[in-house]
Amino acid sequence: MKSIVRYRFWHKASLVIAVSLIVVVGYLLLNLRRDSRPVDLPAPPLKELAANHDLVLGNFGISTRIHERQYNHILTSQFNLMLIDNTPNWYFTDGGLRPKKDEFNFKQMDRLVAFAEGNSMKIEAHHYLWGEEKWLPDWLKKGNYSKEDLEAIIDDHIKQVGTHYSGKIDHWTVVNEAFSRGQNIYGLRDWWADETGSKDYIDRAFIAARSADPSSLLILNDFGNESINAVSNEMYDYVLTAKKRDLPIDGLGMQMHIDGSHPPTKDEVKANMKRFVDAGVKVYVTEFDVNMNDVPAGREDRDQIQAKIYYEMLRACIETEGCESFAYLGITDKETWYNYMGLKDSRPLPFDNNYRPKPAFWSMRTALSEN
Repeated sequence: MKSIVRYRFWHKASLVIAVSLIVVVGYLLLNLRRDSRPVDLPAPPLKELAANHDLVLGNFGISTRIHERQYNHILTSQFNLMLIDNTPNWYFTDGGLRPKKDEFNFKQMDRLVAFAEGNSMKIEAHHYLWGEEKWLPDWLKKGNYSKEDLEAIIDDHIKQVGTHYSGKIDHWTVVNEAFSRGQNIYGLRDWWADETGSKDYIDRAFIAARSADPSSLLILNDFGNESINAVSNEMYDYVLTAKKRDLPIDGLGMQMHIDGSHPPTKDEVKANMKRFVDAGVKVYVTEFDVNMNDVPAGREDRDQIQAKIYYEMLRACIETEGCESFAYLGITDKETWYNYMGLKDSRPLPFDNNYRPKPAFWSMRTALSEN
C-alpha cells in the first residue's frame, strides 16, 4: 500500500515538474523571440531627420551591447555617430588602453572602430586625458613621477594613441572635466592638474593631439557647463585666451547630464552655446541623458517631463548655428551609468529596459522634424 502511495505521489510530482518546465521554457522562448525581433521604428530614422539640420546624431557603442540584436539595430539605424566611451581610458575593467607604461592594449577599441567603420558611422572618442583617478592605472598613480616625467608621459600617450587611430576618429575629447574638477564640484579632483601643479597640461595635450592626428576635431569636454555658470565661465575665458594663442582647440564639449528636477531652459542653453561659437569654437553635446531619479511625480508624468527636456535641449542645439552634433550616452535604461551610482529610478534614456521607445524618443523626432 505504501509503495502505491509513494508511486502516486512521485507520479503527480513528476507531472507538476514537467508542466512547470514546459511553462518556463515556453516563456523563455517567447521572450527570446521578442528580444530578437528588432523594434519597429518609424521612417525616416532620426539620423536622416537630423541631417536636414546639418546635425550629426550620436550614441554610445557599448562593447558588450553592439552585437545584441536590438541594440545593434537601434544604434546603426537611428544614429550616424558612435561614441567610444570608457574604452579609451588608460585603465578600465578590461585592463584599459595602457595597462603598463610601455604597453598599449588597442584590441577592444580596435573592434569598436571596425564596427563603426563597417556601419558607416563617424566616431567620437572619449578621452585622451581625464583626471578621474579610478580610471588611471596604478603604475601612473604610484610612480612618483615629476612634473617633467608626467608631461613626457602625456606627450607619448597622445602620440601613440593618436597615430594608431590617425584618420579614423572624427572627434577626440582631448581633456575631460578639468574645469568642473578644478572647482571641486561634487568633491571631485583633477588628478592631472594636481600632479603637474597647474592646468598647463591642457595646452600641451591639445598641441600633442593635433600633431598626432591633424584630421581629428579636438574638443574640450566637461559637465555642468550647458548654461552660463562658474564652470562654463572659466571654460569660456580659457577658450578666448586659447584662440589668441593659436591653440588647436576646435570644439567645446557639453556632456549635458541633465537633472530632471532642475533642468536649464532652452534659452539659457542657447545663449551659452552662442557665446562659445562667437569665441571661435564649435559646440558638441557629447553625453546627453536626463536623470529622473529625484523628480517628485508618477511614472507617466515623469516620462512627459523628461520628453519636454529632451525636446528643448535638442532644439537648443538645432537653433544654434555652430552646434555640430548631439550625442546620447546610451539607448536603453537598462545600461545607463546611473545604475552604477546607486540610483534606483534614473530612467535617463530614450528606450526602456525592453527597448520600447519612451515619450523621450518621440520628442526627439518632433524636435528634429520641425524647421
